[in-house]
Amino acid sequence: MPRTPEVRHFHERTTVGRSVTAAAALALLVAVSCGADDTAPPFSAAAPAVEAIPVAALPGTASDAVALDARTVATGATDPEELETLLLDAGFEGGAERTFSKVAGGRRRLLARVLEFETAAGAQRYVRWLSDHVEELIGESELDPGLEAPGGGTVYVHEPDPCCHNDSRIFLAAWAEGPRAITLEIAGQSARAADVAELTAKLDAAV
Repeated sequence: MPRTPEVRHFHERTTVGRSVTAAAALALLVAVSCGADDTAPPFSAAAPAVEAIPVAALPGTASDAVALDARTVATGATDPEELETLLLDAGFEGGAERTFSKVAGGRRRLLARVLEFETAAGAQRYVRWLSDHVEELIGESELDPGLEAPGGGTVYVHEPDPCCHNDSRIFLAAWAEGPRAITLEIAGQSARAADVAELTAKLDAAV
């Protein structure tokens, strides 16, 4: 409100002051309300259909747990709408994600996911899709017949391009346990084939 040199009556000043105070209080309530959505935990007890992956499930520093919906899961696909449709047709109910990282002895990042479906057939359907589209998730890769995931799952490996200094080895393991599809991505300088069996077994036991 622009200032004026006119002297106002005390009652008028009081009325204006109350109006400004009320407006400020309303603005504060709106700000708090909006801020609550921005600062809410990424994994809400009311939202997910799957429990959060435990902090101690895998070695390394654990990130915040994240609840997944079909759209989020489909984000990494070349055709997100196609994958989202497949997930919903397969009876996808919800998912959970958590990353675990370390730097000592070489950088390594573990990305663990658990996707819940209505039936075991739905979980198997997603795992089959993943096997046919693995390059969309970790780049050019090959099935490693020498490595196995729990439940007869599969493990794919992406070897780093020697011409790209930022590229690193990535293992992607995928398997189904009843109505759940579980994946573990192991990436970084210290991603080793020798660790795949132990890490996938730990995750399988934890979830």
